Amino acid sequence: MGTMAAFTVDLPDELLHCFYTGGRWIPGTSTRRVTLVSPATEEEMLSLPLANGVEVARAVAAARAAFDSGPWPRMSAAERAGYLQRFADEIRARLGLLARLWTAQVGAPLRFAEGLIHAGESRFDHFAQLLDDYAFSERRSTARGHARIVREPVGVAALIAPWNATFNIFAHKIPAALAAGCTVVLKSPVESPLDALVIAQAADAAGLPPGVLNVITADTRESAQLVESQAVDKISFTGSVPTGRRIAEAAARRMARTTLELGGKSAAILLDDVDLSTALPALTPFTMPFSGQICFSQTRILAPLGRLTEVAEAYTSSVRALRVGDPWDPATDLGPVLNARQYQRVLGYVEAGRREGARLLTGGGRSAGFDRGHYLDPTVFTDVTPEMTIAREEIFGPVVTVQGYQDVDEAVRLANDTDFGLSGSVFGADAERAFEVALRVNTGHLAVNGFEISPNVPFGGRKLSGLGREGGPEGLESFLETKAVFMPTAP
Repeated sequence: MGTMAAFTVDLPDELLHCFYTGGRWIPGTSTRRVTLVSPATEEEMLSLPLANGVEVARAVAAARAAFDSGPWPRMSAAERAGYLQRFADEIRARLGLLARLWTAQVGAPLRFAEGLIHAGESRFDHFAQLLDDYAFSERRSTARGHARIVREPVGVAALIAPWNATFNIFAHKIPAALAAGCTVVLKSPVESPLDALVIAQAADAAGLPPGVLNVITADTRESAQLVESQAVDKISFTGSVPTGRRIAEAAARRMARTTLELGGKSAAILLDDVDLSTALPALTPFTMPFSGQICFSQTRILAPLGRLTEVAEAYTSSVRALRVGDPWDPATDLGPVLNARQYQRVLGYVEAGRREGARLLTGGGRSAGFDRGHYLDPTVFTDVTPEMTIAREEIFGPVVTVQGYQDVDEAVRLANDTDFGLSGSVFGADAERAFEVALRVNTGHLAVNGFEISPNVPFGGRKLSGLGREGGPEGLESFLETKAVFMPTAP
């Protein structure tokens, strides 16, 4: 098993005792702390400070002053791009540490973390490069003369990420906000507070002006204070539906701008001509990545009734080949779930599936060979009907359902029969036919015959999966306001 020394050796004292506010490392003053517990061993690892109300207000004030009076929003796009590229370079120098933090804090298998961490890195580079030719202004002819259309930074942005992929999710938000000219307050999750502090270390080394990026770790009450602050113009949140609703309600009271990404219950449609020998190797890793604790997990497999038994047996075999083990072991495919509460939550869904009549094909309980840690076997159900709890609610664990459909119309109906609309996929011999099916699925993004993560492509959902998009120019535009100025002469 990995030990605390495996990731704390590279952590300076300021990351363990301070917040980053106004360009300075300021020791936490609250008596409230959070203790990090290893998901793999259940051992206490570290204790870190939680921000109090004064520290939240200080971070917001620093961001406000940097936006209202500092140089950042007044720089040219080229100047901001230079800072962002240096920031990206400093992030790159810390990728190994960030991968180890992902494993240590929340149990992501190290091989998974080391592979996927580069998706976050690429977003910093992307937004630095996007500034080279993004049109922050344009002119349009009018009857009286012309209008000048100006895209300006929205202001101070509160960026809130969850515990499951903290660095990568912050990497969707931070460079977009900074590229737009916003100043930011990062609110770390209590389960994985160290990622944002490492990001602050990189920002400091890159020379970002004081107050442009600020970091606090806060619990529920102080997080609400941040969201409700009149000095915060924009909230970008990734997390649960209940919290997202509360944020949306608080923001609506003062019309603060929001971007919300709130999870999913995504379907993978296997068409009748699918080649399972190529489809399943591409699909299986994305049905329960990081033990299913990723929002875009393809947790509902839809197969034609004539091939349902074949698909269920082949997929179950591929899942049984996944290795559950110590997340520090490079051979591990699935590590533990986050904590005891998440472990019991997943088991509760497994019991609901059994009680409601679904047939368990594999898994369904604690992984053998572990007397400590929150390890669950990958679990597959079939004989699943649309009204079952396991077919409707986001489980956030290694549980996948295999459902049958009569024809493509029913496959699309089943895929859309959910309160969520984040991700999805379609697999078939004809990629264009699969594309036509994908167009009928009501989600924010889908994949045909494989998966890819790209920083220049928008990410986000419909329905309860949220509002707005991150990534690409759409992600930049979510941090901009548009102003039109009518002028009396032709351009």
